[in-house]
Amino acid sequence: MLRHWFYRHAGHVHGPVSVRDLRAALLLRFVNPDDLVRERVLSDWTPARQVPELKEVARPQPGERPPANRHGFTLVELLVVIAIIGVLIGLLLPAVQAAREAARRIACSSNLRQVGQAMLMHVDAKQAFPPGGVRCPTAAFYGHSWWIPLWPFLEEASLHDRFDKTGRASGTQYQSTGWLLLGDGVNNTHNRNLLNGFVMGAAQCPSSPFPVSFDDGRGMRFSGSSFVGISGSVDHPTARTIVNYNGGGTFSEGGILFAQQPVRMRSVTDGLSKTMIVGEQSGYSFTADGQQKDCRVTVWPTMSLSSYFPGDPRLWNLVTIMHPISKDATLQYACQFGGPVSSNTPLQSAHPGIAFAVFGDGSVRPLAETTDLTTLKRFADRDDGKSVERF
Repeated sequence: MLRHWFYRHAGHVHGPVSVRDLRAALLLRFVNPDDLVRERVLSDWTPARQVPELKEVARPQPGERPPANRHGFTLVELLVVIAIIGVLIGLLLPAVQAAREAARRIACSSNLRQVGQAMLMHVDAKQAFPPGGVRCPTAAFYGHSWWIPLWPFLEEASLHDRFDKTGRASGTQYQSTGWLLLGDGVNNTHNRNLLNGFVMGAAQCPSSPFPVSFDDGRGMRFSGSSFVGISGSVDHPTARTIVNYNGGGTFSEGGILFAQQPVRMRSVTDGLSKTMIVGEQSGYSFTADGQQKDCRVTVWPTMSLSSYFPGDPRLWNLVTIMHPISKDATLQYACQFGGPVSSNTPLQSAHPGIAFAVFGDGSVRPLAETTDLTTLKRFADRDDGKSVERF
């Protein structure tokens, strides 16, 4: 008669099995000597080591630890699992990084869209786009940039109202409104104290490696910017070249934003949807030997807020398109003399292969780094009669 056996292991009852199979399980330690076993014909459970038929294989082996219901991994199994996890992370990491960059790119585009909408609201309120920069009305020195007139439309109306736009705050005549660097003898102390620690959120690209604010070295921080105004192209009839002790550049008044003069919509004869107004400068440029360099026109402290000074080619916050979208710091007037002393720094970004731009109708478009320079210049000028029909 075939004898059927049952056994308990790890809290579960297994069987029926033959005595031969049970002996094999004990020998391989799939069943512990202290596990309870029984024959179908028996009524009581008995430890395997006490059953005559199983004593031989249920006996503890030399050096064997007391049996216990423990389950774990061997070192080899653990190393295999770690290796598999490492491979999976290696496969997933690029996808995670790509997803993060896509999210940052969307946020950058959203910030630029806010700028574009603020431009249109300024037109509704003032019947013109803001000037790219103005000089101080009380002295022939730096005034403030196009960012300040946009503040009421970027939820910063209170700051705009308190900002000294005349150089006469507190009864004191300053030589500038937008120049905030202490120690130059021309800074606006009122605006300097007002703007310490303030960050223009809409002026930032989340992908940019640069800090959102600058330390002026004297205990104050001022907002930086990833975006720059477009004042036209070097091909426009108004373009002129100015060189001074600190560098040089070619300046144009062919765009929507340029120094001193506000532009009305009717003056954009090439079409609002075909004329750039703001472009992106959010990443590093590189020298011939591969060294990275910050070539934004707003690279120095407070320059996001400063602008026009007659005869000075450093028109902060404005660029005249001379170069294609590029990260080349060796281009003429691109990143000279260790600082942003030219208005011809190219558009470029921290996004792979593209740079965003706002157009006169408030739309935001990604411009490929391969965009033809002629096309880019036509986008920059508002009335050259050579608008881009398709893009």
